[in-house]
Amino acid sequence: MKRALPILVCLAYLQTNPLAAQSLEDLRGSGDFGDGPETASESAQSTDGSQRNPAQSDVFALRPGLNSAEAEDGSSGLGTNGRVVPIRPFSDRIAAVSRAEPLAEGGIDESVFDGDTSFDAAEGIRLGSFTLTPQLTISSGWTDNTSQSAGGEPGGFYDIAPDISLTSDWSRHELDMSLRGSYTGYPDNSDDSDGNVTAAVNFRLDVSEATQVTTSLGYSYAREEDGSAESSSGVDHIQQISGGVTASRQVGLVGVSAGLAADRSAYTSDDGSESGRDNTLYSANLRLDANTGSVIEPFVQGALLLRRYDDTCSDSLCEKRDANGYELRGGVAIASGPKLAGEVGAGWRIEDVEDQRLDNLAGLIVDASLVWSPSRLTTVTAGLGTSFSATDIDGSSGSIIYSGDIRLAHSFSDRLVAETGAGYSYRTYEGVSIEEKTLSGFGGLTFALTQNVALTGSYTHRRFDSSQTGSDYTENAIEAGLRFRH
Repeated sequence: MKRALPILVCLAYLQTNPLAAQSLEDLRGSGDFGDGPETASESAQSTDGSQRNPAQSDVFALRPGLNSAEAEDGSSGLGTNGRVVPIRPFSDRIAAVSRAEPLAEGGIDESVFDGDTSFDAAEGIRLGSFTLTPQLTISSGWTDNTSQSAGGEPGGFYDIAPDISLTSDWSRHELDMSLRGSYTGYPDNSDDSDGNVTAAVNFRLDVSEATQVTTSLGYSYAREEDGSAESSSGVDHIQQISGGVTASRQVGLVGVSAGLAADRSAYTSDDGSESGRDNTLYSANLRLDANTGSVIEPFVQGALLLRRYDDTCSDSLCEKRDANGYELRGGVAIASGPKLAGEVGAGWRIEDVEDQRLDNLAGLIVDASLVWSPSRLTTVTAGLGTSFSATDIDGSSGSIIYSGDIRLAHSFSDRLVAETGAGYSYRTYEGVSIEEKTLSGFGGLTFALTQNVALTGSYTHRRFDSSQTGSDYTENAIEAGLRFRH
């Protein structure tokens, strides 16, 4: 009896102290993810003797807080792709991987850490069958380069960043909306103040168990980076509007997706004058996914492209940059239970420019979105992205931007979360000898003060290198603030 007494005391302590029990459960090893309570579906499968899909083993329902309208596909190199935009929330890539077509029935489960404090987890406001989640972050700090350009001056700044999301709670179909923005003001250098806005709507219509139709609409506004070669034309503001519709169907061992999309880009300066870069890109795409139920499933994708400029004579040489083209891509989707999920692809894209004096805008494309969960308290995400951008620089048909980033988030407790990351972007112009490279790194902490208020702090470093003389710069910034949400 004396030997059993310490054991009974320990069991009683764990039973009455949930935090201690939770800390033991959080120490997830490489093989203990499925050691928890057996779910109803698992119990049924074990009873009838059926074999589970390896790609869906130990997979639970997706986290209800994920908003498909906020998904980050590929990568922008932590905002280093020619536009002045803030670093996106850690959970955006998790949302992208969760909604990926090959992973529609599994891949990311609710135990994967989403990079945020849980003590002040947003409950949202119920509006019928919708949940409205408001959030506001107010912060201030100091930077040694307020203009993010060569010769920039140091100074203090303040930042106001509202974030509103709306998600449906329907048994079928799905409607997600997102509205984000931020304004950064520099009291000592008001000309360097800038803002950005992003809005998105994503609607999924479940026609049947095997057929879905998804429509999307998005808008974004941001200021062009001062160090970019494009800024020499006097363009300061970039507005983009995108829309598309995609129909998907599972046909036996093959998933088929076909869609149409249009992406409109408009460039203006502070005086309201328009740019010769204004254009619209139309695309029609087809994708085939293997549906074998394996951990790694291949896919192939192709698209026809049509780019049309508003002004067919956009520069001093009157070069016509209207183009027709195509894109071919192949890759694999990974669904290794809760540990690793995502997609990796590569291919080739070409835009055949109408003006014979210009080279075709063509190059390798690489895209990836990966989520790795080594433990219940740590998540690592990685992304690669490729984008083709218009230009009105004499002799150039456009630019290609390759971007990548890797981020890590760790939860020390339900109140304290740390995050760090690094991003890189490489931009090359077709037809002219201009190259731009941007390296970014950051680290941050979030501490939940109450169930509605959290304290945030971060440090960011950015280094920009250009082949054009006098364009290089570096920036270091520190920032602290408060985040409010319901």
